[in-house]
Amino acid sequence: MYQFHTFCRLYHQDTRLPIYLYENGILQSSFPEQTALTWPPEKYARMLMESDASVSFCASDYGIYFGSVSQKKWNYHLILGPVSAIPYSEADLHRLYADYSVPMEKHRQFRTFVDTIEKLPLNPFLEKLIFLNYCLNEEYVDINEVIDLSPDAEFSLKLAEQTYEKKENLAHNESYKLENLVLNIIRTGRPEDLLKLHVNTTSYNPGILASSALRQIKNNLIVTTTLATRAAIDGGLDYDTAYQLSDLYIQKAEHINDADTLYTLMGQVNYDFARRVHESRLFVSSDDMIQKAIRYVQQNVNCHITVADVAAHVGFSRSYFSAYFKRRLGFSLGDFILRCKLEESRRLLAFTEKSLTEISTYLCFSSQSHFQTAFKKQYHVTPLQYRKNPG
Repeated sequence: MYQFHTFCRLYHQDTRLPIYLYENGILQSSFPEQTALTWPPEKYARMLMESDASVSFCASDYGIYFGSVSQKKWNYHLILGPVSAIPYSEADLHRLYADYSVPMEKHRQFRTFVDTIEKLPLNPFLEKLIFLNYCLNEEYVDINEVIDLSPDAEFSLKLAEQTYEKKENLAHNESYKLENLVLNIIRTGRPEDLLKLHVNTTSYNPGILASSALRQIKNNLIVTTTLATRAAIDGGLDYDTAYQLSDLYIQKAEHINDADTLYTLMGQVNYDFARRVHESRLFVSSDDMIQKAIRYVQQNVNCHITVADVAAHVGFSRSYFSAYFKRRLGFSLGDFILRCKLEESRRLLAFTEKSLTEISTYLCFSSQSHFQTAFKKQYHVTPLQYRKNPG
């Protein structure tokens, strides 16, 4: 084991890629040494360790790679990543924050970590995994066994044939028009218009995205969620909320194996994003000072923030800004902080399996009973009743 640790440390020093050593599915060591903040998200680690291949990789839906090499003799797995071919954009970083469940106050620390990781395109990354596998297992794996890199010579021909057939049969794809209509509704925060929208399913053809019907629906839902996320951000929904909501919907879809339930969820995606854009616009002010305070509260619901903290953030005393806020908006700053926390708790209840204790702790309520009392007062149902029937 000591020699194995030494090898991992030297390999990290050479490649500048983070390495995580798992034994029997449990993380034992990380190179460089890290805290839980930067350990690989469980969904990617589990996906890689469930692979039967000696060398495997997976990619997030925003282009970040993780790779794995298994040492089956001792039931070890080495996981490497995250890896990107180019520097991370702000959107990438927000997706990473969500994947890694990074709290707001540790965003800078996490960003410092990812900035130290070597930038690599996919092929060189796979070659490093292949070399690592050879060192550990004395086994050579061809890169084409890890991913099919051979070009499909028939692709252009198939595309031309399918386009010709659709034109001949007057089966033009109306998806673009419908997509733009739905995205505009989300972008402008008009959830009620989605309820009035009657979609002619015979004119909607998103194309074949998978080999099975169930996988096709799931892939369609992923596409729908991605587009809705971008439209909602364009409409003013903050990055953190939009990307976290996106991840929760996609994760929920992956655990559903019933087509009707997936179709229902797909409708909920668009409506939920449109509703959140609408609600975010309810708290939009032409007063820059008020707007700065609103954004600060919305982005720090998982922190123990007080009226004094918000006032200090905008540069005024607690008493002055508290009175100013209420005079301009008609409700107190303390009530607004509580409402934002309760809105976040509704999302967590509806789309995660976190316990009430975990939610109340995450949102910095003084106790679970305080959270439950505040929730029932605001929404007239208990948190558990809402979880059973979110509406």
